[in-house]
Parts: sequence; structure tokens; C-alpha cells
Amino acid sequence: MSHEEIHISSIVVHARPERVEAVKAQILRLDCEIAPTDGDASRLVVVVERPRERQIADVLDAINLIPGVFSALLVYHHAEPAASLAELMP
Repeated sequence: MSHEEIHISSIVVHARPERVEAVKAQILRLDCEIAPTDGDASRLVVVVERPRERQIADVLDAINLIPGVFSALLVYHHAEPAASLAELMP
């Protein structure tokens, strides 16, 4: 039986309005998803999936270093066995 995990996190990113498109492009290069949102276009919800928790922290650090990012805050984190993602839900 495998003990591999999958870590799923959401990060809220607040960016300079004039830099939002450049920030989005950099985030997508980090192999993350940007969830659609309504409202303030300078606030993004980023979904990150990685096999190790440390990798989530590395992505958070990388996003905070993107020019035009005011802040990037982890707002959700969940970990579960990777094998459970293949299980059917009742």
C-alpha cells in the first residue's frame, strides 16, 4: 500500500491592478490553477496541488516574490492519501 499524499491548497493573491495579467501568467508557470472569481479583478484565488507540504510553501513564497503582488495568503490546506483520489464517492 502506498503512503503517498496529495496536498491541496488555496491561496488568495492581491495584485496591483495594472500587473494582474502578468501576475496570472507567472502563477500559471508555477503549474497552479487560477479559479474564476467575481468582483475585484486584482484578487485571485490560486489552487495548488503538490505531493509534499513543503512544495506548497515553496509556491506560496514564489508567488509572494512576483513583481506586482501585494500579498499571497494561504487560506486553505488539505492533505489525503493520493490513492483516495481514485476512489468513487458514495
